[in-house]
Amino acid sequence: MRFADFVAELRDRYGEEALGARHEIFFTCARPSPLWPAVRAALAALRDAFLCLGLEARASVSSPVVVIASRGGSSGLDALQPFMDDLDRRGIDYRKMVHPRLRAAVAGASGPLRPAPRAWLHACQAFWISFARPDQRAFAVRCCLFRLRLWQGAWSRALSGRSGGVLVLHNDFELFCVAALTAGMGRWRGVCIQHGLPTDEFFPTRAPRQVVWGDRSRAAYVSQGTSPEAIRFGPFPSPAMRSGATMSAAVALVSQTHTPVFGRSLARDFLELAERLADRMSGHGHFAILLHPEEVKLGHPFAKTRLAGLCRLPPHREFGADTGPSSILVGFCSTALIKGAQQGHLVIGMNWPVTASHASLLVGRPAVVADNPDQLCDLIERLLADPAERASLMKTQQAWLDRTFADGDDWLPEVTA
Repeated sequence: MRFADFVAELRDRYGEEALGARHEIFFTCARPSPLWPAVRAALAALRDAFLCLGLEARASVSSPVVVIASRGGSSGLDALQPFMDDLDRRGIDYRKMVHPRLRAAVAGASGPLRPAPRAWLHACQAFWISFARPDQRAFAVRCCLFRLRLWQGAWSRALSGRSGGVLVLHNDFELFCVAALTAGMGRWRGVCIQHGLPTDEFFPTRAPRQVVWGDRSRAAYVSQGTSPEAIRFGPFPSPAMRSGATMSAAVALVSQTHTPVFGRSLARDFLELAERLADRMSGHGHFAILLHPEEVKLGHPFAKTRLAGLCRLPPHREFGADTGPSSILVGFCSTALIKGAQQGHLVIGMNWPVTASHASLLVGRPAVVADNPDQLCDLIERLLADPAERASLMKTQQAWLDRTFADGDDWLPEVTA
């Protein structure tokens, strides 16, 4: 089911409050098994209850800016780092508050406060809500609403000490972040930093200010209903490509067989493409399949085929600072391809049809695409053989990056002292 259709059905069946948990409900219920979503939802509810019991009960926030992270890595805390650096440069006091599971790993961070007894009662009442048209997902929805209300209670207590401040978040659709925005509504202003490609789960946006990568992202957000007046640019990393790298004869496939966000599975497309690339590259260079972390956890279609030995586990050197010689990266539409381009690799996308997350294609699909495996392989052979062809693609790629990222300094609303 397309995410937008899921959101409409969720509102119809379970009401407006359930939309605050749309991300968790969608991915919890994505598995076809009727039992697993309920088990997974119950375990998550028990985990969050345990985490909230372990929170501190005092010391509400006094800083004018609160930076909130529900996860680490490039989709979480790392996306916020340039903005914390900017706050440091401006001399603006801020407090870093993270999900309890990150506390031990993030220096100087705190978390929200233990929910008050009335918040616990309100959360437990989620299991007795009367829904308009419940279906087999009702128990999972109740568990997610329990968690949402519990985190709202935790944030209400943490943010009660002042008003006129700013909440800076890396998304506005995960439970932990939605709860913070809801708890601070009317007293704290929300600023959401773009952490990745704007897939359908990003929309509709919640935070009143959206800080996006650049012109391409602005167009994508506006196409999905975000007001142009809500959009700002920020101190994102430079779009300039790493230069001076030598070219190798290596080709890597950036796999995405795990994701449901494009409305259909891409597993067969990636498998067929990998088989064709492996055959064409045999004896002509090195070929590898770069697995996504979720594929490592959930499995992937290459595991029981002749391609298994070509799979490489993350982290991948192609996306690091010391990446070595440039290679050719092939994929569909991902932040990994953008990172690869910034590291000086040649990136090529596949022009596969999808039924969802079309806005993300405006941002993450590379400037050069192939319609089918044969066209791709012919292009790779030309790139490996002809320096002029490589130079032309590099020029096109830099123009693509320039349109993807823009720098801005008006991302932060005025802060009340």
